[in-house]
Amino acid sequence: MRCVIIANGSMDNYVWARHEVAGYDLRICADGGARHFLGMELVPDVIIGDLDSLDPETEKFFVAHRVKFVKFPPQKDSTDTELAVEYALKQGAKEITLLGALGRRLDHSLANILLLVALAKGGVLARIIDEHNEIRACHESTTISGRAGELLSLIPLSEKVEDISLEGVQYPLLGAALQLGSSLGVSNEFIASTATITFAAGTLLLIKSKD
Repeated sequence: MRCVIIANGSMDNYVWARHEVAGYDLRICADGGARHFLGMELVPDVIIGDLDSLDPETEKFFVAHRVKFVKFPPQKDSTDTELAVEYALKQGAKEITLLGALGRRLDHSLANILLLVALAKGGVLARIIDEHNEIRACHESTTISGRAGELLSLIPLSEKVEDISLEGVQYPLLGAALQLGSSLGVSNEFIASTATITFAAGTLLLIKSKD
């Protein structure tokens, strides 16, 4: 099952977002992300969180549209986005896309990015997207599609990522190693429709970007 989660971060283009949200089996709103569904003129299947970021008029609108609410107390051990992810997994989601997961709150942005690591370990195809970026985490060799001129960055999340080979980009790698904190893998460029990343051990964050 494919699931999309809308969080309460930045979202500037509702036309783009509405197109991206189409085709998912389950649409979840993480608390204040309901404002984005309202902006897209869409109705989620469920709204999850402590609802502290949900303004009364938006809540009233979705209550009138019989949207399911799953409410948690303000004193909780997880962010609203993580609660939404946990709900999606319980419903059987095997693919999860997060929108509105990045924004002014760096702590929330970073926590959301690191959610991808745990999801990848569990075998879930997970990504964060906005109008300019697609972010994925991987623990094993993979491929990622792109267009010539789009940027691809490999950022190590483990202390070391070993024996990396990278094809389909302007600056290929063969048997390279990336240390945590290294910027060697930043701002490569697609020259083919697919980039292939192989490596022996470690965890990589893949970021596909366009200006």
